Amino acid sequence: MPFRAGWNKTKAWFIHLLHLDESPHSIALGAAIGVFIAMTPTIGFQMLLIYFIASIFRANRIAGVPMAWITNPATILPIYSFNLLVGIKVVGGSEAMREEFEQALQGIMNKDLPWWDLVKQWWDVAMHVTLPLWTGSIMVGLVSGAVAYAVMYYLITVYRRHHRRHLELAAAAQRAADDAVAARREDIGATGDADGAGNRGP
Repeated sequence: MPFRAGWNKTKAWFIHLLHLDESPHSIALGAAIGVFIAMTPTIGFQMLLIYFIASIFRANRIAGVPMAWITNPATILPIYSFNLLVGIKVVGGSEAMREEFEQALQGIMNKDLPWWDLVKQWWDVAMHVTLPLWTGSIMVGLVSGAVAYAVMYYLITVYRRHHRRHLELAAAAQRAADDAVAARREDIGATGDADGAGNRGP
């Protein structure tokens, strides 16, 4: 099933993030940059932008680049319709503007276009609502990015703390087992020496 396959890939990617030899800040910042860019109307260039910006800020690119797929053919309409609504509330615009945008975008989605053709038609539609769309997208992106940073940082630090504790307990248990084996060997050796001394008797 596509959903299950996608979920398994996402889970594997996240587990990989947890074990990266990077600071929680670097990984969380990479994820935050990825989410922020995913909310902006830069479809077709999001992965390149995430990679470039993450490199500038020394953030983890592995955590950031896959976030571009938050905006995909299934989510473009609801995400950017909401962003446009936010922008209209801030810089002004009409409900008719948003309805026209949604209808045009829905028309693109219904055509089942190849990805690059979809990108080109997206830019044609987005150019008609540039100011409110960008305003709303940046605002939503900043909030979403901040949430992504906080959640990712928390999950990584908690996981690593528990993982480190687990390793410490495992190491302590191994040391205790080794000490027990060594003590047993000493007891056997001491018993053997005593038996040998007894057999040599007077």
